[in-house]
Formats: sequence, structure tokens, C-alpha cells
Amino acid sequence: MRVLMQNRATVLRVMAGDTIQMTKTREALLRLGVEVEFDSSPEADLSRYDLVHIFNIIPVEETYRFYRQAKKWNKPVVLSPIYWDPAEFLRHIEAEEESAFFDWLESTEHLRQEILDGVDLILPNGRKELQLLVEKYRLITPARVIPNGVDPLFFYAKPDKFINRFQLKDFILCVGRICRRKNQKALITAAADLGKTVVLIGPINDYQYYQECRQAGKIKFLGPLPQTWVASAYAACALHALVSWYDTPGLVNLEAGLAGCRVVTTDRGTAREYLGDMAWYCSPEPASIRAALHQALYSPPPPGLREHILANYTWDRIGRLTLEAYREICG
Repeated sequence: MRVLMQNRATVLRVMAGDTIQMTKTREALLRLGVEVEFDSSPEADLSRYDLVHIFNIIPVEETYRFYRQAKKWNKPVVLSPIYWDPAEFLRHIEAEEESAFFDWLESTEHLRQEILDGVDLILPNGRKELQLLVEKYRLITPARVIPNGVDPLFFYAKPDKFINRFQLKDFILCVGRICRRKNQKALITAAADLGKTVVLIGPINDYQYYQECRQAGKIKFLGPLPQTWVASAYAACALHALVSWYDTPGLVNLEAGLAGCRVVTTDRGTAREYLGDMAWYCSPEPASIRAALHQALYSPPPPGLREHILANYTWDRIGRLTLEAYREICG
């Protein structure tokens, strides 16, 4: 089977969750003997491929061009929507920016609708994501939930490497892009009330917001780090917190849990489907974050979380589930 994956042109340059989902799924499929290539050109020659797998319907204009090209070539199309309604988040950003984004979102909804109605199979990352798509877009296209995954190396994480290099331990860790949707400022404010330092690992997507974070409390910003260093940071921290306005489910939640962290995470999105009662949940508001942090800091790590993640969410398992989905529409 030959598969072409397509995603936004910046996916390998501006790294985000869709980057990891696409590249790690591709690697898992390659190990299963599937030929998988990536091309971000909307004019790609599709003659060699049995199937096109497109990602992401928030930045929909590029996705729509991929979809139309696949239809032109009469190729089966699989969609990983990576979708959550951003309305609540948008109400909490600058009014001018909110208005512009809402206008754009509304003006492009017909493209999302056409894609969702026209693809052959939809692969949401969670049941709540599927439910949202059904309710918002009156979805009748066949769908199969394929969860996100994690690299097993996090299971073997040790704290010594990170502690020896940075002289930090028992801190609150937050891994991810520094941006308003990830809500690090509220986390830092809540942690300051508890006398805790927040260590941030990840690229700065919004420099103004990063400066606001620096003023909100005690932080240590380390920038992007290689995966092995991140794994050691998970093992060294008191807990990992992802308090976004939404995440589906937040790949760092799986990494942190697999490394043995206590996990505090947003209740907006699909994290509860993955982590169940083995994490602490909060709204994006500082008071809720503070309460979840306090409870997690003074509780033992939940038993069984690492084993649960390792059994259900490795990329190899996600690859097998994805291949089953491909075969469903390719025969």
C-alpha cells in the first residue's frame, strides 16, 4: 500500500502536535511495511498512491486544496481533523484579534463542511472530538477513533541527567509551545500562590505572551530540548501541568504520564478519555488550576498510569489501528 500524507506547509518547520502525530504515525506505518510519503504541495502528482491521508481542519485552506486534488485524482481520502471548537479560548484574547479570528473561522466553515462530508473516513483522536464534529457539522461520514500516541522511551526516563545539568528538581513542569492557548501565564500565577517555580520547555510562539509569563511568577525557561532531556525533566519534576484552553489530548500528557509524573491537565478536550481517574483536572482559570496543583502535589502518583499508557497508546499500536482504517476503505 502506498499512502501520501499531507498537512500544512509549515508542519515540519513550525512544530506542533499535528507534526508529531503525522510523523510518528508515518514511522509506525513504515515499520509495518506501508509505503508512506509526505508532500505539502496542493498540486502533488497522486498517480502512485492508493490513498491520501490529510491532517488538520483548523488551518483549512491548505487542507481543502489537498482534498480537492485527491478528489480530482479519484483517490480515497482519510482525514485526521485534529479539531476542537476554539470559541471559549477566543473569548479570552484581545477583542480585535478575537473578532478577526471569528470572522475568518466563520468565512471558512463551508470548506470544513465540504471536506467532512466528502472524505471517505474520518479519524478523530477521541470520542468527544467525534461527538463535537457530529453535533456541529451534522456528520454522517464514517469515522473511527484513532488515539494519539507516545514514544515508549519515556517509560524509562531517569531524573539524574536533568538534575545534574540544570540543578533543578521537585518543580512544576510545563512542556509545549509558549502561546496563549496553552495558558502558561495562568499556570505560573497559580503556582506562585503555592510558592512553586514553573519550568517551561518548548519554543516561544508568542513573544509578547512570553514576556507576560515572565512577570506572572517564578519561572525557568529552557527553550526547546531534545527528547531525551525532556524525558529526564519529566522524571525530575514534582508534576507536569498542561492547563490549556483545550487539547486533544495533549501529547505531553501521555509523555509525562508514561515517565511517571503526576499529571495536572485541562478538562477541555479529550484528556479524560485517555487518563481517566489517574490525573487531576482543572478549568483554564487560575483558581481551578491552583486547586488541582495543590491536590496533586500532596497526593501520591496514581498507580497504574504508566502501564495503562504503555499498553494502549504507543505509536506502534496507533500505527496498527491506522493501517486497519486504511484497509477498511482500500479493501
